[in-house]
Amino acid sequence: MIKTGNLFTFLSLFFFSFCVGAATTVQSGADRTEVATGQTFNVTVSVVSTEDVNIQEPRIPELDGFELLNNFQATAVSQKLVQTSSGMKFETQRRKEFTYTLTPTKNGNLSVSSFEVVVDGKVYRTKPILIQVAQGNQGVPQARPQRPQLPPGFDDPFEAMDQAEEEIFNQLLRQRQRMLQQLPGGGGAIPDTSIPDAAFRSLPNNPNEAFFISVEVDKTQVYEGEQVTVNWYIYTRGQMETLDRLKFPNLRGFWKEIIEEVPSIQFTEEIVNGIPWKKALLASHALFPIKAGTATIDDYRIKSRVRLPTHGFGGLFGKAYEFTKSSARVPIKVLPLPVEGRPSDFTGAVGQFEVHASVEGQSFPVNQPFSLRVRFEGSGNAKLIDLPAMELPSGLEQYDTKSESKFFKNGRSYKEFEVLLIPRQEGEITLPELSVSMFDPQDKKYYTKKTQAIPMKIVNNPNAPVGASSRLADNDQPTKSGKKVQLPDPILHWSAATESSLVTQPSLWWALYGAAAVALLWKAQKEMGWRRRRRTLKEIVQKRYKKVDSAVQSGDYRKVGAEMTNIFYLVLGELAGSGGASLEVNRLMEMIPPSLRRDYGDQIQKEFEVFQTLSFAPEEMLGSLKDSNDLKSHVNKGKKVIDALVAQTSENAV
Repeated sequence: MIKTGNLFTFLSLFFFSFCVGAATTVQSGADRTEVATGQTFNVTVSVVSTEDVNIQEPRIPELDGFELLNNFQATAVSQKLVQTSSGMKFETQRRKEFTYTLTPTKNGNLSVSSFEVVVDGKVYRTKPILIQVAQGNQGVPQARPQRPQLPPGFDDPFEAMDQAEEEIFNQLLRQRQRMLQQLPGGGGAIPDTSIPDAAFRSLPNNPNEAFFISVEVDKTQVYEGEQVTVNWYIYTRGQMETLDRLKFPNLRGFWKEIIEEVPSIQFTEEIVNGIPWKKALLASHALFPIKAGTATIDDYRIKSRVRLPTHGFGGLFGKAYEFTKSSARVPIKVLPLPVEGRPSDFTGAVGQFEVHASVEGQSFPVNQPFSLRVRFEGSGNAKLIDLPAMELPSGLEQYDTKSESKFFKNGRSYKEFEVLLIPRQEGEITLPELSVSMFDPQDKKYYTKKTQAIPMKIVNNPNAPVGASSRLADNDQPTKSGKKVQLPDPILHWSAATESSLVTQPSLWWALYGAAAVALLWKAQKEMGWRRRRRTLKEIVQKRYKKVDSAVQSGDYRKVGAEMTNIFYLVLGELAGSGGASLEVNRLMEMIPPSLRRDYGDQIQKEFEVFQTLSFAPEEMLGSLKDSNDLKSHVNKGKKVIDALVAQTSENAV
């Protein structure tokens, strides 16, 4: 029989051992419960146990009213000396945290629902978290992140780190207060420096963010064809170890001109709302909306591994975490060009331009082509300008027209047309003035520019055959000597001289020509594959895909880059009519149909740049591009773009 006291002691020890062995808690908490639209906050799910348990990643609930921006994990292990029935021993305490960065998408009193966590096969559910969301960021305090409270008996291994960060935060606040006192008047806000005026600008408002993607737009309401300048910046508080551009803006609805896309970022210091940040330019584009309505500047997405500061800025940095951030989407209201007062010679020029016309010389031989150059230059996108209709004088023919254009970083551009003209009559003629109307978005009205009339003289061409041109003056008129100009009688027949040699015999020449023709035809059939079916562009591309797939399987990323680059050149050359890689890809892009350039231009440039980088860039610069999964992903994206372009060629043979 067991004594009652001993039984009580036994049951107490058994229950205590069971609780210790099964001591696992799961809790969730938020670093703040009052936020504004556009701000972010962190929700942390903590799993604490005294045993080595299997912790599965939490199931994220349906986030109604919130958008998930990023998530990361942290693990800590600590030991403490505890008293047991058998004496003193070390007890291990394990803690794993899952942190989720959220941003609200609407106002009001919202709730983050329960997370489910499976620990050693057992399901735990956290309590919902109430979040109050206000419009804008007025009156919403910036809070220091707080960790979920642990139950009694558990030690927090992060407590020392939190205390150190709290002390650093307080030091920064004291430093900011001293700066405020040093300003004139003893107070006021610290002015932000080096921030240009902009119609729209997104700035970091959470001092706890690892980094932030800012977008600046100089105008949010423009006319069709009017320039909008947009800059993307990255702000960071920590040390960035990697930076992957996950998504470039598509910019559908805009004609895009690149002002700057930096290959390697350079940071400068900037104070925003009293918080020191490091800032760097990612890209700067000039955008020109194509049609009236609302065009949206979509987001720029970055993934980066960042080490956050633990002992102040410029000091030590803690563990690295990966974050993904996106810039804000900016709607642009596009006004239609006015119909009232639109001149008949308006061809689409929007901006402030000058126009000039010139020819090289004042005298030109009859039947010999010469060039008329018409140049538009000024502020705006001259690439959108078309040459107005020309009224040429009698005796002057327009043979061909070509153009070149360029956009500069300062917002100016030019477009020059070269018109090839052929004079058919001798005499004095005048190229009439060229009138062209344009729209000034600043004055909100149309204006007209005119070129100067160009007089010139068309003279006899001594190298032209007799009778090849007509003269403005009547050739049958008498000359100063009183005699009419009389042409010699034409030769009506020809007979070979009796002393002609064998080489003048027609039969000999026919035999020689026939033999040469047969030889040439045989050579052409052999070299050019006559009488064989000509392969289509689609068949050639599919054959080259096999080489790419083989290189992907073997991990030869250099060959993948070279083969895909060549396929892009082949297809773009076919669409542009240039036959291949004889031109730079930017030049080929200008020559393909505008509809393809509008629909696929950004994808072509993005994927072409990736494969060109794989082909030539140093290995240390490739990063994850050469990894198997990333390589397959880019190949699939490149094939998708190429197949769409090939479909536009209507099975043209090459």
